[in-house]
Amino acid sequence: MKTRILSIALIGIFTLCAQYAIAMRAYFDYRVFDIPGQGPFVEVVLSFDGQTFETSLNEAGTYNANVGLSIIITQNDKVIDFRKAVVEGPSLLKGETSDFMSLERFVLPNGNYDVEIEITDLNNLGEEPVKMVAPIKIDNLKEGSFFSDIQFVSAYSVTTEINAFSKSGYDLIPYISSYFPSNINELMIYTEIYNLDKVLGSDEPLAFVISVRQINNTEIKDISRIKRITAKSVTPQLHTIDIRNLPTGEYKILLEARDRNNSLIAMKERFFSRNLVKEVPVEERQVDNNQLAQSFAARFTNADTLRKVIFSLNPIAQSQERNTINNTMPISSLQEMQSFFYSFWYKRNQSNPESAWLEYKEKLKMVDDNFGTRIKEGWQTDRGRVYLQYGAPNTRIERPHDPDYWPFEIWHYYETNDKLHDRRFLFYNTNLGQDYELLHSDVPQEPKNMDWPSLVRQRAMNTPGQVGRNSNLQDRNNFSGDELQDLWYNPY
Repeated sequence: MKTRILSIALIGIFTLCAQYAIAMRAYFDYRVFDIPGQGPFVEVVLSFDGQTFETSLNEAGTYNANVGLSIIITQNDKVIDFRKAVVEGPSLLKGETSDFMSLERFVLPNGNYDVEIEITDLNNLGEEPVKMVAPIKIDNLKEGSFFSDIQFVSAYSVTTEINAFSKSGYDLIPYISSYFPSNINELMIYTEIYNLDKVLGSDEPLAFVISVRQINNTEIKDISRIKRITAKSVTPQLHTIDIRNLPTGEYKILLEARDRNNSLIAMKERFFSRNLVKEVPVEERQVDNNQLAQSFAARFTNADTLRKVIFSLNPIAQSQERNTINNTMPISSLQEMQSFFYSFWYKRNQSNPESAWLEYKEKLKMVDDNFGTRIKEGWQTDRGRVYLQYGAPNTRIERPHDPDYWPFEIWHYYETNDKLHDRRFLFYNTNLGQDYELLHSDVPQEPKNMDWPSLVRQRAMNTPGQVGRNSNLQDRNNFSGDELQDLWYNPY
């Protein structure tokens, strides 16, 4: 079976993975829906990072990726269903890359399953296939009214020709993440409500309520909305929510169906993270020459020294600032760099920008003393960058001399500087030097490699990992009682 897959722009998901284009990368998600009278079905979605797959010349004279996909659904080690397909990426010019997706549906009764996925680059058969196993849970109600899973959507259009992404008259392109960066201003959701006609009566009016809430359940008032709908056997809902002013933090979207007496009929929620970075307009970054001359920034009189200091701001810089640092500062004059340096810290502490710089300077010294190497300053190392960007970890597990593992560290945060909760970083060291590489994290946009347990263990076999640190598939619960994984899931 060969399927042509829609090409899309997956905003934000692979931004930090690009520099590690070593091996195949794909991201996995699943959502559960229902067919009244028949039962539940699962949509298994894979998003392929196009830059990690080879392309080959096709008959049309263009180039495309070709991925062999195998999906096996098991329950208690028994095969319940399986699917094999060739996923064909979009047509491209030579040298171009594009992300692409596949979607497969499986009809499954309620229960707990494992999905085993294997992907092969058919244009590069010398590369080892990437494999993963992830759990799937289906617990749809048999009686009463209930919601499907909430699906985040990156784009949609009216269906003109039925395809794998068609549902309820729309082509819905899934958004394979629960992380929404600053450049995404809308949260698009799709869900279905089942059996409202049986509970309330066909075409009976009711209220569909959408609210966004903080983790403590505090409602974000400006975003909430109520829509009048009528009861059907299947009631699909596609909505766009404006999140342009939603601050950085962790939230949940809560959906409710309520009858005319405001009694709750059904509800569903899904968690997501938001990172909002508001860029400062150019005019606000201008510094008066007299003010600049009397500031701490003017004490830097050597352009090379100041340029080096400005580069060390990368770990805490906002996206536009980072672009300026890396692309503009190398060719800027001393006065331009002084102006940028002063503005950078003024934005962070208007009453005393120098104290903000001196505080960061102390942290730079600390990470240099603890993580710096002969060829890297502390801020240039993975551990130093994470410390500066997210703050000091609440717990730090260090295993530098265990013969069964490559030296590794697990950092655990109760809360990061940008308000993410219960997050972890796994660093390891295969060259037995001073520098530890960030192998895996559950923080959005940080490197992810679900093969991290086997890669850390490979010291016992004296074979460094052959798989790139972002090469495997997206998150799964891999707890097995193993000591290494126990340290990851219970780092206290």
